Amino acid sequence: MKIITALVVLALAGVGLYAAALEYGYFEIPLKDLEAKFAKPSSKFMDIDGVRVHYMDEGQGDALVLIHASYMNLQVFDSMAKALSAKYRVVRFDVPTAGLTGPDPKQRYSIELNMQILDTLTTNLGIEKFALLGTSSGGPVAFRYAADKPERVTRLILINSAGMPRTAVTNPNRARGTTIDQWVAARYRSESYWVKNLSTNIPTMAPPAWLVEMCHDMGRRQGGRVEGAFFMKNFKTGDPEATLGRVKTPTMILWGMENPTVMHLEANVMSLWLTNAPSMVKKYPKVGHYLYLEIPQEVEADIAAFLAGEKDSELRQTQRVAVAALPKS
Repeated sequence: MKIITALVVLALAGVGLYAAALEYGYFEIPLKDLEAKFAKPSSKFMDIDGVRVHYMDEGQGDALVLIHASYMNLQVFDSMAKALSAKYRVVRFDVPTAGLTGPDPKQRYSIELNMQILDTLTTNLGIEKFALLGTSSGGPVAFRYAADKPERVTRLILINSAGMPRTAVTNPNRARGTTIDQWVAARYRSESYWVKNLSTNIPTMAPPAWLVEMCHDMGRRQGGRVEGAFFMKNFKTGDPEATLGRVKTPTMILWGMENPTVMHLEANVMSLWLTNAPSMVKKYPKVGHYLYLEIPQEVEADIAAFLAGEKDSELRQTQRVAVAALPKS
C-alpha cells in the first residue's frame, strides 16, 4: 500500500512539475535562437514603428507581396518565391506573432498592425504599386488593404482566405477537446500535434518533416503565447461584404475543395461581394488549406498567368440590379 501511495505521489508531483514548466514557458525558445536556426542568407530586417520585421525581397520587375497564414511564416512561400521571382520582384514578410519578426512593444497585435507594416515596408522599399497575395488569416489583411489603398494594389490574389463572418460552430479557432487539452495546447503544441494538424489540412500527402519541425519550433517562440492572445483579442471580422465591395482591383480567388478550415463555398461568396472588382474563382479538387504546398507547380502557374493578364477573359463582375417593387393588390 505504501508503494502505491508513493507512486501516486510521484505521479502527481510529475504532473505538477510538467504543468509548472508549461505555465512558466520552460519549453519556449528565445527569438535569437530561432533566428540563428531559421534565418537565411536572403533574410533582411527593418524596424517599423518599434517592430523588427523579418522580410525577404527577391527578383526584379513588377512587385508582388505575399502574406502568410496563421501559425506559418514567410518560408512557406519558398517555392512560390523561387518560381515567380524570375519575372517579378517578390516581397514577403513575417507578420508580428510569427516567424522571426520581433514583438511589438505597444502590443497592437491585429490585422490593422499587419496592414500598417505592409504599407510601411513597401513604401520604405520604394515600391509604389504592387500585386498582393494573402492566404488564410493573411487574406483579410490583403483584401482590407486593397479596399483602403486601391491606388497601390494592381492585382489581388486570395488563397483559402479567412475574414468571413463566423458562428461558434464555424469559427476555425474555436476551442476543441477537454478543458485540460485546451490549457495544454495554449502553452505547448508537440510535434505529434503538428503532424495531426498539418495532415488534416494537407490531405494529399504526409506533412513534410521541415514544416513539422518549423511549426513546432516557431510555435514555442518565447512570448508567443502572450502575443497570440493579444491578436485574438483584437481580431474583429468587421463587415467583409462592405469591405470587399470597396475593392477595385482584378481579383483571383483560389480554394482547396477539401479544405477543413474554411469551406470552399466562401470563395463564391467573396466573389459575389466583389461588386466593384472583376474576379474569378478556381477550386482545386482533393487539396486542402495549404494548396500552395500540396500542388505548388499548378498554383504557381495559375498565379503567374493571372499576373500576366492571361486569365482576364475569365474575370466576371457582380452586377447589383434593383428589384422593382411588386404592385399593391
